[in-house]
Amino acid sequence: MKILYVINRFYPAIGGAETHVYLLSKYLAKNGHEVTVYTTNSLSSKDITNLSLVPPFIKPGESKKKCFDETIDGFSIKRFDLKYRYWSFNWIPNMFRELKNNTNDFDIVHAHGYHISTSLIACYYAKKCGKPFILTGHDLIIPDNLSPDAKIFKKTYDAIFGKYLLKNARRLIALTSDHIQQYNERGGDTNKIRIIPNGIELTKYNNVEIPSEFLRNFGIFEEDIILLFVGRIEKYKGIQDVIEIMPSLLKKYPSIKFVVVGKEYGFLGELENLSRRLNLGDKVIFTGNVSEEFLVKLYKRANFFILPSKMEGFGIVFLEAMASSTLCIAYPIPAVRKLIQNKKNGILVNDQKELLNNILYYLENFKEKAELERNAMEYVKNYDINNIITSIEGVYSEGINENMLDR
Repeated sequence: MKILYVINRFYPAIGGAETHVYLLSKYLAKNGHEVTVYTTNSLSSKDITNLSLVPPFIKPGESKKKCFDETIDGFSIKRFDLKYRYWSFNWIPNMFRELKNNTNDFDIVHAHGYHISTSLIACYYAKKCGKPFILTGHDLIIPDNLSPDAKIFKKTYDAIFGKYLLKNARRLIALTSDHIQQYNERGGDTNKIRIIPNGIELTKYNNVEIPSEFLRNFGIFEEDIILLFVGRIEKYKGIQDVIEIMPSLLKKYPSIKFVVVGKEYGFLGELENLSRRLNLGDKVIFTGNVSEEFLVKLYKRANFFILPSKMEGFGIVFLEAMASSTLCIAYPIPAVRKLIQNKKNGILVNDQKELLNNILYYLENFKEKAELERNAMEYVKNYDINNIITSIEGVYSEGINENMLDR
């Protein structure tokens, strides 16, 4: 099959959707498919959440990658210059022109992102060329912390453009059963929906060596107890909840450190000020983005993986931590409850007090902690990327066959 992926940002940009499409592309190419990714040169996922009619709509200082075509891991990437952005409405004239001219060359067009103009344009040209269009709505859930005007914008999108997408997609891929409900609430046809979660490369987490000098560069030592967070540094991620309980943890375990890995999205300064006010010094470490090799080592080295997020679309970082045999603790939001079964393969807590108490409890109860980690390692096998690829290939075959019947 000749497969076209359309996504706003792509490798080396960090994010669940970006990682998901990278793995799909890599493993489908291994299976002999011809895969092309159309994306922008933006490496940031900051949205503009305040109305502005003054260009440039892209925030100053947003990182960009040079626009050039490249081939990695057997698949092709074409990057297009992002001219303007108004919320998730990107203006990428070169990409739109390319879609107009080349969509007919592909067997399948698969767009990632629901509230995104690139998906809308890809859908339009796929329909025009008679090609099956597949949609994965990574962004179906609207965060509570969006400004009122942003929520109005997205609901208006649902009423006009969203209906067009859902009507013309051959298949709608849901990451979880919650996404099925989100599609249905917007008018999506249940018969079109298939659940295919994100997957991970399990082999990457086997036999990981952790040289002490490698971690020492980040201020992590052999005797340290490590709490690890991986994700965007934004308020809704709940990083502040962990920092605020650090003084209580340090009273009993002075060697505890909280390591925060991820790109800054406007909230780092507030977290650094909080750490200073609590006199935490080197007990909270902000690493920024790190290499994949180093991240795998951090997962393995950590004693706990903690994500007290208020909103997640899927939470692939939990799978990565589970594959590393690191106990996960999180708040019981819908996406997390699909992955973590409380006190079976991880821990769900309702507030900071429960978070504190559970960290202390499992530091003292090694056997129970080890059992949860073993259960998690067994559970995560369900998300092996090879299984996900088989499911994706099945959906693509359905789309192509259905398309042929309609001609």
